[in-house]
Amino acid sequence: MAKCEKELWWYRCLHELTLKKINAATKIAHPRILDAGCGTGELLLRLKENGYSNLAGFDFSPDAVEYAREKSGVPIQLLDITSLAGAFPDGSFDFITSHDIICFLKQGEDKTALINLLALLKPGGLLLMNLPALRAFYGTHDVALGMQRRYSKGSIKRLVGDMAEIKEFVYWPFFLSPPILLARTLQKIELLFIDETKIVSDVKMPAKPVNDLFYAMTSFENRHMNAKPWGSSLFFVLQKPL
Repeated sequence: MAKCEKELWWYRCLHELTLKKINAATKIAHPRILDAGCGTGELLLRLKENGYSNLAGFDFSPDAVEYAREKSGVPIQLLDITSLAGAFPDGSFDFITSHDIICFLKQGEDKTALINLLALLKPGGLLLMNLPALRAFYGTHDVALGMQRRYSKGSIKRLVGDMAEIKEFVYWPFFLSPPILLARTLQKIELLFIDETKIVSDVKMPAKPVNDLFYAMTSFENRHMNAKPWGSSLFFVLQKPL
């Protein structure tokens, strides 16, 4: 992840989409932003490079915390997203980002994590999340990382209930969905015949021309297509009630 998230088209597009939404919603000079499950810290670094200085983060992995601290210079804590009591005062943050985290939790724990994150938001604050989408895109990446589930718009609506208002929903990437779907379909067939303990993620850096092409295609759709019928990821924005 540390090697890929700076240059890989998928991470670049996700971080740009996140920045776009925060920039559009920012109403104060120095909003307080938390990255919940910050990984190796690239999003925090991007936020810092774009003028946001009131930042914090946490992750479950000691290695990720150490790496992210050094990389971003942001205060990072070692925390479990399902148990945040006392880590931060309630109502501390204007924005919280949490990308591809709650999909690793056991059934029911994803709701606990969502409740915890919403508690940390100020009234009217925004929670920006990205999650793996649609069972059709299940493949070796899910197995290798121990992903517990993929989400749809319907399952997110049921998960959120009346706890927050869903401000935006977007599946992505759209243009690259056919080759991703084909690859994942072949992987599902492969999973029938191989030892799951030997499976590795298919996330890796492609050749630069391919990476640049995928970035250009997905960046274009994220800028100009506000509604897409499907994609292997689901990005959404929740607003805490005032």
